[in-house]
Formats: sequence, C-alpha cells, structure tokens
Amino acid sequence: MAEELPLAKHSFEFDGIRAYEDLGLVVGHINWPTGTAITHSSQSVPGRYGEVPQGNAYGAKTWQIPVSFQTSSNEEHMETLINITRAFTRRAEQGVSFPMRFGTMPDVTYYGTFTALPEATQISVGTNDSQLTLTFVADDPKGYKDPVTVKITDSMFEYTPEGTGEIYPIFRITPKKDMEEIGVAYGSDSTKYVDVGYDRAADEEGNTIVDKEPVLVSDPCNGLTTWTNIADTSQINFKINGVIDGSVMSNESSISVKRSPNNTSVMYDYGNPLKHTDGKMYGPLIMHQGLPRAVKNFETDFRINHVKNYSRAISGNGVYGIDSNGKCIFKVLMQDTLQGRATRGEIQIGPEGHSIQVYKGYKDWENKKNYTSHVTIVKQGKASTKNTKGGKGKAKTDVSYYQSNVDIKNFNNTSFFNSGFIQCRIRKIGLKVWVTLWKCNGKNGKKGDYIFNNRVINLKKDQDFDFATIAWHANKTNITEDKVNLETGKVNKEYNYGWNSITSYFVKEILDDGNGNEPHPVVHAGDTVIIDCERNETSLIHGGSVDSLEKRVSLGSTYPSLWGGQSEVIGFNVDPKEVDIEMTYRPTYL
Repeated sequence: MAEELPLAKHSFEFDGIRAYEDLGLVVGHINWPTGTAITHSSQSVPGRYGEVPQGNAYGAKTWQIPVSFQTSSNEEHMETLINITRAFTRRAEQGVSFPMRFGTMPDVTYYGTFTALPEATQISVGTNDSQLTLTFVADDPKGYKDPVTVKITDSMFEYTPEGTGEIYPIFRITPKKDMEEIGVAYGSDSTKYVDVGYDRAADEEGNTIVDKEPVLVSDPCNGLTTWTNIADTSQINFKINGVIDGSVMSNESSISVKRSPNNTSVMYDYGNPLKHTDGKMYGPLIMHQGLPRAVKNFETDFRINHVKNYSRAISGNGVYGIDSNGKCIFKVLMQDTLQGRATRGEIQIGPEGHSIQVYKGYKDWENKKNYTSHVTIVKQGKASTKNTKGGKGKAKTDVSYYQSNVDIKNFNNTSFFNSGFIQCRIRKIGLKVWVTLWKCNGKNGKKGDYIFNNRVINLKKDQDFDFATIAWHANKTNITEDKVNLETGKVNKEYNYGWNSITSYFVKEILDDGNGNEPHPVVHAGDTVIIDCERNETSLIHGGSVDSLEKRVSLGSTYPSLWGGQSEVIGFNVDPKEVDIEMTYRPTYL
C-alpha cells in the first residue's frame, strides 16, 4: 500500500478531499484568522460613567480561501465547477461538521463546513481560467491533534499538556484488587475533582467492607480458552434450538461464528447446508467453563449480537443458562422467524418444562412492503437410455439438467432485533428473579434504552434452580437459496447467512440479600473505570460490558479540563502499584 503524500503547504484537505490532487484547485494565500468572532456584552447603569462589563462570547472561526483553476475547454470548466459543488456540499443527513486540515498546520484538524461557494470569475478574458473565494466556518473554533496517551505511575503526577487550548482528559483506571473508591483531583483548585464510590473503607467497628456480591466470572469473550466446544448433542443434557454443526472464532471483542474457509465476508461456517433438511436449525455450540461452585442466588449479565444482512436469511443465537445437573434453567434468544419475516427476541426463566416466558416479541417492528423475487435453481430432468457402441446390449444413462426460476416471497419487514445488540441481566435471590433487557450501541458498547426494566418473576418451589454456567448456540436454517444444484453438487445461491456473536459474560454471587445500599467495591480487580471529562460521565467496563457509574459519582464532581501549555498537578487517591492508570486527551489549538 503506497504511503500517503504529505499535504502541500499551500493547500487544504476537506473531509478527505484534497484541493489540488482531487479537484485541481490552486490555493492562494489564506489570511489565517487571528481568533474567533467576538461579541462583547455590557450593561448600562444610570448615573455611572461607562458600562458594567459582562464578558465576551466567543463564536466561530472563519477562513476565506482563495482558489483558482485552469481548464482547456468549456466542458472541462463545467465539470470542474460540478466537482467543486459535490466536494464541498453536504446533505443534512451526512452531518453538520466535517474535518478540515490546512497545509500550514497539517497535523491539526478543524471541524466545520463551507458556508459560501460563490460564482467563479474569469482570470483573463478569452480563457476558461477562473478564480473564487471559498468560505469555511468552524463552529467549534479549536483545532485538534491526534490523541495523546500518557502512562501515569505516581499518585501525584505533574504534567503539561500539548497545545494552546482547553483539553478534556479521559482517565482509564484498572485496579489489581477490588476498590471501594477511586478519585482524581487537580492541585490548582480544590473544586476540580471527580470522586467515584464510597469515601470510607471500613465500617464503624473498623472492619473492612465486606462485598456481599463477589465476582465469579468477568469474561470479555475475546478468546476461546475459557470455553469448551461441544461436538454433538450427546455431550449435553438440555435441548437447544436445532442441532450442532459448524465452528466458532474469537475476535478482538467477541466470539462469533467462524468465517467460511473461502474467507469471504458474506459466508459463515454454521455447517454444511447440504447435510441438513429444510426447516432444521444447525450451528456451533460452546459452553463456558463452570463456576467455582453452583450458586442459588446470583446476578449474571451477558451480551449477544445478531445482524441480519439478507432479508430472507434465517439465523439467530442464544444463551442457555445451565444448572449443576446440566439442565437448562433460562434461555435468551434472538431469532429470525419463518421465511425471514423479521427477528424476534425471547426470554424464558425456569427449568425446562416449568419455565416462565418473560418476553417474546418484535421490538420497534416496521411492516415494510414485501415483494416477490426469483431464485434460479437447477433441477434434474428425465433420464435417457441409449446403447453404447458395439451394440452388445450394454447401456449408459445420460442425466439431463435444466434451470428453473422459482418465485420466492421476500418479507422485507424489520424489528430492532434485525440488527440487535442486547444486554440481558438476570438477578435471582431465593424464589424472586429480576430480568432487565437493554439495547446496546454497537459502536461504543454503551447501554442504551431499556427494552424492559426489572421485570419481576416469582418462582414456585418446583421452579427453583441453581446456576453453574452458560452455553452459547448460533444457528441457521436452509431456505430456497440453499437447495442443492444437482449438476454442481453445491447450493444454488450463496448469500449472507447473518452475523451472530456473544460479546461479554459476567456473574456475581449474592450473599445474604446482596450489597443493597451498603458500601461495596465500586470496581473489581481487572475491571476498568473510565472518567471522561469530555462527556462528563463515568463508566465501568467489566466482562466486556460497559455500564454507567453515575449513581456512584459524588455530587461535587466537576469533570475538570486542562489547558495546553499550562502545568497541572494531578492526584489520585489510589496507590499506583495497585492500579494501571492512563490519561488520553486530544491537544487543541486556539
């Protein structure tokens, strides 16, 4: 891959489009704005000589960019103008701000848009050479460099950020042991701090706080060492949605169905479709290594992802909770329905044969217009017999094949689960179970809206169960496209079966009635607290899941910023030997 050429000093690059290389624009001298648009406010007071100043409001930053271009014909002239319009015009659905780099500061990026594309005027009579002045406005007047990450090894850390403007650090704190409180504060001002958790580490008797919800599993599901591949149903003692075939793979942040041997992006190894009859689900099954002990009272969180890439495809995946006898005691599924009509979510709690249906439905259902399309399949024709040469009565059979267009119904409906990324939490104390289901953001991993929150299930005595581990099963079923081409011995049409994965698995045992409102660890060993001073939020990454910690943040926390070029002492209330701390920020320039 060729290395990208540096941006020329007297040029610019807007949203990846370079002025000269892509559009043939020669950039003239740009009068760099000294600052932003400033609006000064003051208040007149009767009897006072002068006004009372109320400060300045600093607005956008504006660049006037003179450009010119040469063309040899009227057609080339019009083509250049059209290209300029296309390059610097953005529709509303594309966003409101786009990256801009100038050759004079190529490592600094501004974000804005063009607000004026004026008429191009001739440079000289009788030629098509033209010039115009473009207006670019950055509503956020700061320029940004690439992020800088700093490893912090001292509880009192003095640091001078790069840049000249205000910057918003993001602290990532990963402890090596459970911790009840984590805080960061700046030495220059006692109001500049963020504190998370509890401000004490012992109760009135001086005893260490007891965590009544100890963590048993925190698996980000990015490796297979903690999982066992199940080869066939004789190895399990519970029913799954289909049969076992195919294989899985680990990814950076998930375990998924393995990509097919041909390594194309659209096919996955659920198994050989030619081996399975229509209507039969099939795909890989894996089981997590057992808990240290089966638990009666627990809380488990896990995330699964289902992406339907072809409207007729029928695939899905699900998590099966397993007890100490190997029986299924809960299941959470996302499954495409018959003929790919849409994707359904489903949750059942309780032992097989005695389970309670907590949820079954189509979230955010959209009934789109269905249509009929065709699949070309190859069928076997009538056999013909003829004598071979020699006329000795020996015969050979010629098999004829012919193509046939088969009408197929294309149900184009959708639901949230078509591209569903969900987190499920099941909390059990005694015979009471609380179930919560969230939508999750596939880009940043954060929990979004509830599908439902703390739905309460009251079990009967014969529905009680313990919990030992989970199994994850992905599956698909054959559709018309999977029918065998009798001439080639392969399927008639390859298509995208659908993406199915599990991205996290977390388990806590609940002792007594759990922590409740009692002080308990805000973060467990190996988890990560993220204090984000740009978005003013604190979150916890555990087992691959991202949860908010806002309820544990003290009310006085201010999420303070830093300033480029100004030294600051940053203090932490944790021993650096017991934690790994990183600070990431983007240098800014005024």
